[in-house]
Amino acid sequence: MTETQDSFVRIQGAGPVGILAALFLRKYGWSNDAIELIDPAINAPLPPHADDPRVLALSHGTLVRLAQLGVDAHATRLKRVHVSSQGHLGSMEVTADRVGVSDLGGLASYSSLLTTLREKAAKEGLRIIPSVEESERKEDPAVLVIAEGGVYKRGSPRADGPRDDGTTPSLRGSPRADGPRDDGTTPSLRGARSATSQSTDIRLLRDYNQNAVIGWVQAAPAASDTAYERFTKDGVIALLPINGRYALVWCTQTPKAETFVNASPQMQANLLQEAMGRRVEAIRNVEITGSYPLGLKWRDTLHKGNTVWIGNSAQALHPIGGQGLNLGFRDAETLAACLLQRGLPVEQRLDDYARRRKVDRWAVRTATDTLARQDWVRKAIGAVAITPGAKKMLGQLLMYGG
Repeated sequence: MTETQDSFVRIQGAGPVGILAALFLRKYGWSNDAIELIDPAINAPLPPHADDPRVLALSHGTLVRLAQLGVDAHATRLKRVHVSSQGHLGSMEVTADRVGVSDLGGLASYSSLLTTLREKAAKEGLRIIPSVEESERKEDPAVLVIAEGGVYKRGSPRADGPRDDGTTPSLRGSPRADGPRDDGTTPSLRGARSATSQSTDIRLLRDYNQNAVIGWVQAAPAASDTAYERFTKDGVIALLPINGRYALVWCTQTPKAETFVNASPQMQANLLQEAMGRRVEAIRNVEITGSYPLGLKWRDTLHKGNTVWIGNSAQALHPIGGQGLNLGFRDAETLAACLLQRGLPVEQRLDDYARRRKVDRWAVRTATDTLARQDWVRKAIGAVAITPGAKKMLGQLLMYGG
Protein backbone atom coordinates (compact mmCIF):
# COMPACT_ATOMS: atom_id res chain seq x y z
CA MET A 1 0.00 0.00 0.00
CA THR A 2 1.32 3.43 -0.86
CA GLU A 3 1.68 5.64 2.21
CA THR A 4 -0.53 8.73 2.24
CA GLN A 5 -1.53 11.22 4.92
CA ASP A 6 -4.98 9.71 5.35
CA SER A 7 -3.61 6.29 6.35
CA PHE A 8 -2.60 7.41 9.87
CA VAL A 9 -4.83 5.60 12.38
CA ARG A 10 -4.60 6.17 16.13
CA ILE A 11 -6.22 3.51 18.34
CA GLN A 12 -7.06 4.62 21.88
CA GLY A 13 -7.03 1.38 23.89
CA ALA A 14 -4.68 -1.60 23.63
CA GLY A 15 -6.98 -4.32 24.90
CA PRO A 16 -7.93 -7.32 22.74
CA VAL A 17 -10.28 -5.36 20.45
CA GLY A 18 -7.87 -2.48 19.89
CA ILE A 19 -4.94 -4.77 19.16
CA LEU A 20 -7.03 -6.90 16.82
CA ALA A 21 -7.98 -3.76 14.87
CA ALA A 22 -4.28 -2.90 14.55
CA LEU A 23 -3.37 -6.43 13.45
CA PHE A 24 -6.05 -6.41 10.75
CA LEU A 25 -4.79 -3.05 9.52
CA ARG A 26 -1.30 -4.57 9.26
CA LYS A 27 -2.74 -7.56 7.40
CA TYR A 28 -4.45 -5.22 4.94
CA GLY A 29 -1.27 -3.31 4.20
CA TRP A 30 -0.91 -0.46 6.67
CA SER A 31 2.68 0.21 7.70
CA ASN A 32 3.77 0.27 11.32
CA ASP A 33 4.33 4.04 11.10
CA ALA A 34 0.69 4.55 10.13
CA ILE A 35 -0.73 2.74 13.18
CA GLU A 36 -0.53 4.01 16.74
CA LEU A 37 -1.84 2.20 19.84
CA ILE A 38 -2.22 4.07 23.12
CA ASP A 39 -2.43 2.51 26.58
CA PRO A 40 -1.63 4.71 29.61
CA ALA A 41 -0.56 1.67 31.67
CA ILE A 42 1.69 0.06 29.07
CA ASN A 43 4.90 0.81 31.01
CA ALA A 44 3.62 -0.22 34.43
CA PRO A 45 5.97 -2.65 36.28
CA LEU A 46 3.13 -5.16 36.50
CA PRO A 47 0.51 -4.81 33.73
CA PRO A 48 -3.05 -4.31 35.05
CA HIS A 49 -4.19 -7.45 33.21
CA ALA A 50 -1.56 -9.68 34.86
CA ASP A 51 -3.92 -10.94 37.56
CA ASP A 52 -7.21 -10.28 35.75
CA PRO A 53 -9.49 -13.22 36.67
CA ARG A 54 -11.89 -12.99 33.75
CA VAL A 55 -12.50 -15.87 31.36
CA LEU A 56 -13.45 -15.08 27.77
CA ALA A 57 -15.80 -17.10 25.58
CA LEU A 58 -14.32 -17.09 22.08
CA SER A 59 -16.66 -18.14 19.29
CA HIS A 60 -15.60 -20.48 16.51
CA GLY A 61 -15.57 -17.49 14.16
CA THR A 62 -13.29 -15.54 16.52
CA LEU A 63 -10.83 -18.45 16.74
CA VAL A 64 -10.77 -18.59 12.92
CA ARG A 65 -10.05 -14.83 12.78
CA LEU A 66 -7.23 -15.15 15.27
CA ALA A 67 -5.73 -18.10 13.38
CA GLN A 68 -5.80 -16.06 10.16
CA LEU A 69 -3.63 -13.52 11.95
CA GLY A 70 -1.24 -16.17 13.24
CA VAL A 71 -2.52 -15.92 16.83
CA ASP A 72 -2.98 -19.06 18.94
CA ALA A 73 -5.44 -18.23 21.72
CA HIS A 74 -4.52 -21.42 23.63
CA ALA A 75 -8.24 -21.88 24.18
CA THR A 76 -9.99 -24.86 25.73
CA ARG A 77 -12.16 -26.03 22.83
CA LEU A 78 -15.87 -26.59 23.41
CA LYS A 79 -17.50 -29.62 21.81
CA ARG A 80 -20.93 -29.22 23.38
CA VAL A 81 -23.10 -26.79 25.31
CA HIS A 82 -25.74 -28.24 27.62
CA VAL A 83 -28.71 -25.95 28.35
CA SER A 84 -31.36 -26.65 31.00
CA SER A 85 -33.96 -24.80 33.05
CA GLN A 86 -34.57 -25.05 36.78
CA GLY A 87 -38.08 -26.25 37.56
CA HIS A 88 -38.96 -27.23 33.98
CA LEU A 89 -38.72 -30.48 32.07
CA GLY A 90 -36.44 -30.93 29.14
CA SER A 91 -32.95 -29.79 28.25
CA MET A 92 -31.01 -29.09 25.09
CA GLU A 93 -27.51 -29.99 24.00
CA VAL A 94 -25.79 -28.25 21.10
CA THR A 95 -22.85 -30.28 19.78
CA ALA A 96 -20.10 -29.45 17.32
CA ASP A 97 -20.73 -32.52 15.17
CA ARG A 98 -24.41 -31.63 14.82
CA VAL A 99 -23.46 -28.21 13.51
CA GLY A 100 -20.73 -29.72 11.32
CA VAL A 101 -17.60 -28.11 12.77
CA SER A 102 -14.66 -29.22 14.87
CA ASP A 103 -15.70 -27.12 17.87
CA LEU A 104 -18.25 -24.53 18.99
CA GLY A 105 -15.53 -22.14 20.11
CA GLY A 106 -13.25 -22.02 23.09
CA LEU A 107 -12.45 -20.48 26.45
CA ALA A 108 -9.35 -18.50 27.35
CA SER A 109 -8.26 -16.31 30.23
CA TYR A 110 -8.30 -12.57 29.58
CA SER A 111 -4.75 -12.24 30.87
CA SER A 112 -3.39 -14.99 28.64
CA LEU A 113 -5.15 -13.78 25.50
CA LEU A 114 -4.09 -10.15 25.94
CA THR A 115 -0.50 -11.22 26.60
CA THR A 116 -0.53 -13.33 23.42
CA LEU A 117 -2.01 -10.48 21.36
CA ARG A 118 0.54 -7.99 22.66
CA GLU A 119 3.36 -10.40 21.85
CA LYS A 120 1.97 -10.70 18.33
CA ALA A 121 1.72 -6.92 18.03
CA ALA A 122 5.35 -6.55 19.13
CA LYS A 123 6.42 -9.21 16.62
CA GLU A 124 4.66 -7.24 13.88
CA GLY A 125 6.57 -4.15 14.94
CA LEU A 126 3.56 -2.28 16.32
CA ARG A 127 4.31 0.16 19.13
CA ILE A 128 2.06 0.78 22.11
CA ILE A 129 2.73 4.14 23.75
CA PRO A 130 1.34 5.55 27.01
CA SER A 131 0.12 8.90 25.69
CA VAL A 132 -0.31 11.08 22.63
CA GLU A 133 2.49 13.30 23.93
CA GLU A 134 4.97 10.48 23.32
CA SER A 135 3.84 9.99 19.73
CA GLU A 136 6.34 10.37 16.90
CA ARG A 137 3.46 11.59 14.72
CA LYS A 138 2.72 15.25 15.48
CA GLU A 139 -0.21 15.63 13.10
CA ASP A 140 -3.77 14.69 13.94
CA PRO A 141 -4.76 11.17 12.87
CA ALA A 142 -6.94 10.61 9.84
CA VAL A 143 -8.97 8.16 11.94
CA LEU A 144 -9.26 8.04 15.74
CA VAL A 145 -10.49 4.64 16.94
CA ILE A 146 -11.88 4.46 20.47
CA ALA A 147 -11.44 0.87 21.65
CA GLU A 148 -11.15 1.37 25.39
CA GLY A 149 -12.44 -1.08 27.96
CA GLY A 150 -12.37 -1.07 31.74
CA VAL A 151 -9.13 -1.66 33.61
CA TYR A 152 -9.00 -4.43 36.14
CA LYS A 153 -7.26 -3.14 39.27
CA ARG A 154 -5.43 -5.33 41.73
CA GLY A 155 -7.04 -5.65 45.12
CA SER A 156 -8.96 -8.81 44.25
CA PRO A 157 -11.78 -9.47 44.07
CA ARG A 158 -12.66 -5.81 43.58
CA ALA A 159 -12.06 -4.32 40.12
CA ASP A 160 -13.10 -0.70 39.79
CA GLY A 161 -12.21 1.91 37.23
CA PRO A 162 -13.50 4.94 35.40
CA ARG A 163 -15.80 4.21 32.52
CA ASP A 164 -15.42 5.35 28.95
CA ASP A 165 -18.42 7.66 29.52
CA GLY A 166 -16.58 9.53 32.26
CA THR A 167 -18.71 8.29 35.16
CA THR A 168 -17.27 6.62 38.24
CA PRO A 169 -18.34 3.23 39.59
CA SER A 170 -20.24 3.06 42.83
CA LEU A 171 -21.66 0.55 45.29
CA ARG A 172 -24.18 -2.26 44.67
CA GLY A 173 -22.50 -5.50 45.55
CA SER A 174 -19.16 -6.29 47.07
CA PRO A 175 -16.78 -7.63 45.93
CA ARG A 176 -17.31 -6.23 42.48
CA ALA A 177 -15.71 -5.57 39.13
CA ASP A 178 -17.07 -2.39 37.60
CA GLY A 179 -16.26 -0.63 34.35
CA PRO A 180 -16.87 -1.56 30.71
CA ARG A 181 -14.97 -4.68 29.76
CA ASP A 182 -13.63 -6.46 26.73
CA ASP A 183 -15.68 -9.55 27.57
CA GLY A 184 -18.97 -7.76 26.96
CA THR A 185 -20.00 -7.12 30.54
CA THR A 186 -21.30 -3.71 31.42
CA PRO A 187 -20.99 -1.10 34.16
CA SER A 188 -24.64 -0.08 34.48
CA LEU A 189 -25.92 0.76 37.94
CA ARG A 190 -28.85 2.50 39.48
CA GLY A 191 -28.68 6.25 39.20
CA ALA A 192 -26.21 6.14 36.32
CA ARG A 193 -26.65 8.81 33.70
CA SER A 194 -28.53 7.73 30.60
CA ALA A 195 -26.22 9.81 28.42
CA THR A 196 -22.76 11.25 28.83
CA SER A 197 -21.84 14.86 29.31
CA GLN A 198 -19.61 14.68 26.27
CA SER A 199 -22.40 14.37 23.67
CA THR A 200 -21.02 11.02 22.61
CA ASP A 201 -24.42 9.41 22.22
CA ILE A 202 -23.94 6.42 24.50
CA ARG A 203 -26.96 5.46 26.58
CA LEU A 204 -27.81 3.14 29.41
CA LEU A 205 -30.79 1.33 27.86
CA ARG A 206 -31.50 -1.20 30.57
CA ASP A 207 -30.54 -2.04 34.12
CA TYR A 208 -31.09 -5.78 34.52
CA ASN A 209 -31.16 -5.47 38.34
CA GLN A 210 -28.68 -8.33 38.37
CA ASN A 211 -25.09 -8.88 39.34
CA ALA A 212 -22.74 -11.27 37.59
CA VAL A 213 -20.71 -13.25 40.09
CA ILE A 214 -17.56 -14.76 38.62
CA GLY A 215 -15.19 -17.33 40.05
CA TRP A 216 -14.00 -20.93 39.89
CA VAL A 217 -15.50 -24.24 40.96
CA GLN A 218 -14.81 -27.94 40.68
CA ALA A 219 -17.59 -30.43 40.00
CA ALA A 220 -18.53 -33.75 38.43
CA PRO A 221 -18.28 -34.53 35.62
CA ALA A 222 -14.77 -33.11 35.58
CA ALA A 223 -14.26 -30.10 33.35
CA SER A 224 -13.37 -31.18 29.82
CA ASP A 225 -15.12 -29.94 26.65
CA THR A 226 -18.73 -29.37 27.79
CA ALA A 227 -20.15 -26.07 29.01
CA TYR A 228 -23.30 -25.99 31.14
CA GLU A 229 -25.86 -23.21 31.07
CA ARG A 230 -28.72 -23.27 33.55
CA PHE A 231 -31.68 -20.88 33.47
CA THR A 232 -33.28 -20.06 36.83
CA LYS A 233 -36.10 -17.72 37.80
CA ASP A 234 -33.48 -15.23 39.04
CA GLY A 235 -31.08 -15.40 36.09
CA VAL A 236 -28.69 -17.74 34.36
CA ILE A 237 -25.66 -19.75 35.50
CA ALA A 238 -22.79 -20.80 33.25
CA LEU A 239 -20.08 -23.32 34.12
CA LEU A 240 -17.34 -23.07 31.52
CA PRO A 241 -14.54 -25.67 31.35
CA ILE A 242 -11.01 -24.28 31.24
CA ASN A 243 -7.72 -25.79 32.40
CA GLY A 244 -9.35 -28.58 34.37
CA ARG A 245 -11.78 -26.35 36.31
CA TYR A 246 -15.08 -24.66 35.66
CA ALA A 247 -15.20 -20.89 35.38
CA LEU A 248 -18.39 -19.71 37.06
CA VAL A 249 -20.58 -16.89 35.77
CA TRP A 250 -23.77 -16.57 37.82
CA CYS A 251 -26.06 -13.74 36.70
CA THR A 252 -28.71 -13.33 39.36
CA GLN A 253 -30.82 -10.75 41.15
CA THR A 254 -28.61 -8.38 43.12
CA PRO A 255 -29.75 -9.38 46.65
CA LYS A 256 -29.19 -13.07 45.86
CA ALA A 257 -25.80 -12.29 44.36
CA GLU A 258 -24.80 -10.45 47.52
CA THR A 259 -25.98 -13.34 49.68
CA PHE A 260 -23.98 -15.78 47.58
CA VAL A 261 -20.81 -13.67 47.61
CA ASN A 262 -20.93 -13.20 51.38
CA ALA A 263 -21.69 -16.87 52.21
CA SER A 264 -19.12 -19.38 53.42
CA PRO A 265 -17.44 -21.56 50.76
CA GLN A 266 -19.52 -24.56 51.84
CA MET A 267 -22.75 -22.57 51.69
CA GLN A 268 -21.73 -21.22 48.28
CA ALA A 269 -21.26 -24.79 47.05
CA ASN A 270 -24.67 -25.76 48.47
CA LEU A 271 -26.44 -22.78 46.85
CA LEU A 272 -24.81 -23.45 43.51
CA GLN A 273 -25.61 -27.16 43.69
CA GLU A 274 -29.25 -26.41 44.46
CA ALA A 275 -29.48 -24.09 41.47
CA MET A 276 -27.70 -26.46 39.05
CA GLY A 277 -29.66 -29.57 40.06
CA ARG A 278 -28.28 -32.94 39.00
CA ARG A 279 -26.88 -31.82 35.65
CA VAL A 280 -23.63 -31.08 37.47
CA GLU A 281 -22.89 -32.67 40.83
CA ALA A 282 -20.30 -32.71 43.61
CA ILE A 283 -19.75 -28.96 43.37
CA ARG A 284 -16.86 -27.94 45.63
CA ASN A 285 -13.91 -25.58 46.01
CA VAL A 286 -15.86 -22.44 45.16
CA GLU A 287 -13.59 -19.40 44.73
CA ILE A 288 -15.25 -16.04 44.03
CA THR A 289 -13.12 -13.55 42.09
CA GLY A 290 -15.57 -10.74 41.43
CA SER A 291 -19.13 -9.43 41.20
CA TYR A 292 -20.47 -6.57 39.11
CA PRO A 293 -23.84 -5.08 38.12
CA LEU A 294 -25.31 -5.82 34.70
CA GLY A 295 -26.98 -3.59 32.16
CA LEU A 296 -27.22 -2.79 28.48
CA LYS A 297 -25.30 0.23 27.16
CA TRP A 298 -25.59 1.24 23.55
CA ARG A 299 -24.20 3.81 21.15
CA ASP A 300 -26.57 4.55 18.27
CA THR A 301 -24.03 6.57 16.28
CA LEU A 302 -20.78 4.68 15.72
CA HIS A 303 -18.76 7.57 14.39
CA LYS A 304 -18.62 11.33 14.58
CA GLY A 305 -16.33 13.06 12.11
CA ASN A 306 -13.16 10.97 11.98
CA THR A 307 -13.73 9.37 15.40
CA VAL A 308 -15.17 5.85 15.51
CA TRP A 309 -16.16 3.66 18.46
CA ILE A 310 -15.71 -0.13 18.49
CA GLY A 311 -16.06 -2.93 21.03
CA ASN A 312 -17.19 -1.94 24.52
CA SER A 313 -16.96 1.74 23.72
CA ALA A 314 -19.80 1.09 21.23
CA GLN A 315 -21.88 -1.46 23.13
CA ALA A 316 -21.84 -3.33 26.42
CA LEU A 317 -24.16 -6.33 26.61
CA HIS A 318 -25.45 -8.85 29.12
CA PRO A 319 -22.83 -11.65 29.27
CA ILE A 320 -25.33 -14.41 28.53
CA GLY A 321 -24.03 -16.39 25.57
CA GLY A 322 -20.59 -14.77 25.83
CA GLN A 323 -21.10 -12.63 22.73
CA GLY A 324 -19.63 -9.26 23.77
CA LEU A 325 -15.96 -9.74 22.92
CA ASN A 326 -16.78 -11.65 19.74
CA LEU A 327 -18.97 -8.75 18.61
CA GLY A 328 -16.09 -6.37 19.31
CA PHE A 329 -13.70 -8.51 17.27
CA ARG A 330 -16.09 -8.34 14.32
CA ASP A 331 -16.21 -4.56 14.80
CA ALA A 332 -12.42 -4.47 14.52
CA GLU A 333 -12.21 -6.61 11.39
CA THR A 334 -15.00 -4.74 9.61
CA LEU A 335 -13.49 -1.36 10.43
CA ALA A 336 -10.10 -2.38 9.02
CA ALA A 337 -11.79 -3.63 5.83
CA CYS A 338 -13.79 -0.40 5.40
CA LEU A 339 -10.70 1.75 5.83
CA LEU A 340 -9.20 -0.02 2.82
CA GLN A 341 -11.47 2.02 0.54
CA ARG A 342 -8.71 4.50 -0.12
CA GLY A 343 -10.42 6.47 -2.87
CA LEU A 344 -13.16 7.61 -0.48
CA PRO A 345 -13.15 10.37 2.15
CA VAL A 346 -12.65 9.10 5.71
CA GLU A 347 -16.17 9.97 6.80
CA GLN A 348 -17.62 8.01 3.90
CA ARG A 349 -15.54 4.96 4.86
CA LEU A 350 -16.78 5.27 8.44
CA ASP A 351 -20.37 5.65 7.21
CA ASP A 352 -19.87 2.35 5.40
CA TYR A 353 -18.52 0.77 8.60
CA ALA A 354 -21.59 1.87 10.56
CA ARG A 355 -23.88 0.52 7.85
CA ARG A 356 -22.14 -2.86 7.75
CA ARG A 357 -22.25 -3.28 11.53
CA LYS A 358 -25.92 -2.40 11.94
CA VAL A 359 -27.49 -5.85 11.44
CA ASP A 360 -24.95 -7.85 13.44
CA ARG A 361 -25.04 -5.46 16.40
CA TRP A 362 -28.84 -5.35 16.43
CA ALA A 363 -29.18 -9.15 16.17
CA VAL A 364 -26.74 -9.89 19.01
CA ARG A 365 -28.20 -7.16 21.21
CA THR A 366 -31.73 -8.50 20.64
CA ALA A 367 -30.71 -12.10 21.27
CA THR A 368 -28.80 -11.44 24.49
CA ASP A 369 -31.38 -9.01 25.84
CA THR A 370 -34.21 -11.47 25.15
CA LEU A 371 -32.38 -14.40 26.73
CA ALA A 372 -31.51 -12.31 29.78
CA ARG A 373 -34.94 -11.00 30.68
CA GLN A 374 -37.76 -12.93 29.02
CA ASP A 375 -39.19 -15.59 31.33
CA TRP A 376 -40.72 -17.54 28.43
CA VAL A 377 -37.19 -18.47 27.32
CA ARG A 378 -36.61 -20.36 30.57
CA LYS A 379 -39.93 -22.16 30.26
CA ALA A 380 -39.44 -23.08 26.61
CA ILE A 381 -36.07 -24.88 26.73
CA GLY A 382 -37.68 -28.33 26.40
CA ALA A 383 -39.86 -27.24 23.47
CA VAL A 384 -36.94 -25.57 21.70
CA ALA A 385 -34.93 -28.79 22.05
CA ILE A 386 -37.37 -30.70 19.86
CA THR A 387 -37.96 -27.90 17.34
CA PRO A 388 -36.45 -28.84 13.94
CA GLY A 389 -33.36 -26.80 13.19
CA ALA A 390 -33.33 -25.00 16.55
CA LYS A 391 -30.09 -26.56 17.77
CA LYS A 392 -28.29 -25.82 14.52
CA MET A 393 -29.52 -22.21 14.55
CA LEU A 394 -28.37 -21.77 18.16
CA GLY A 395 -25.02 -23.30 17.24
CA GLN A 396 -24.64 -20.83 14.37
CA LEU A 397 -25.36 -17.95 16.75
CA LEU A 398 -22.79 -19.21 19.26
CA MET A 399 -20.17 -19.66 16.56
CA TYR A 400 -20.62 -16.63 14.33
CA GLY A 401 -22.94 -14.13 16.02
CA GLY A 402 -25.84 -12.29 14.45
